[in-house]
Amino acid sequence: GHYSPSAIDDTFSKGVYKDYLEALDPSKRFFLQSDIEEFSKFELKLDDQINEKDLTFFDLTYARLMKRMKESKDYYQDALAKPFDYKKDETINTDYEKLPYAKNKAELKERWRLQVKLSALSSLVEKQKLEEDKKKDEELAKKDAPKSFETLEKETRENTLKSLNDNFSFIKDLTRDDWFSVYVNAIASRFDPH
Repeated sequence: GHYSPSAIDDTFSKGVYKDYLEALDPSKRFFLQSDIEEFSKFELKLDDQINEKDLTFFDLTYARLMKRMKESKDYYQDALAKPFDYKKDETINTDYEKLPYAKNKAELKERWRLQVKLSALSSLVEKQKLEEDKKKDEELAKKDAPKSFETLEKETRENTLKSLNDNFSFIKDLTRDDWFSVYVNAIASRFDPH
């Protein structure tokens, strides 16, 4: 009694378009503004493509996502290759919903650098707290000498790199069918989110 089929029209198309792109790149760390502009020509055509069993939009976004993910791996690896300057005053916007897509690859690379710096800094602060606790415990300090800031900073970058590599390795294992499921789910959830 609660189910009422949605009309497959332009409004439906806009909803699928929005939900799908948000599912692919929720943090806006892969697609560029130019990609979104290219994709936008399909915003009101997805209803027609669904009815015609046309996967042009999916094929385009899938190929572009694979390309951008490969590029992003280079961005974070470059950022983690050398120590961060934690004395430099920098800010990062983590309100991804309001954040625009990066205008170009240089801006996207900088976004990745700031994001991994923030992640590394968070881990570094935790490691420093543990080392401070270790210094307070004389017995523990005798057995396990406290680590220097440089050592902690290097370990943090290495751990962040390993974590991102593991995450990207998992993503790499996803098949085209797995990504197609994201698209199909965006369509299905327009009818009923459950």
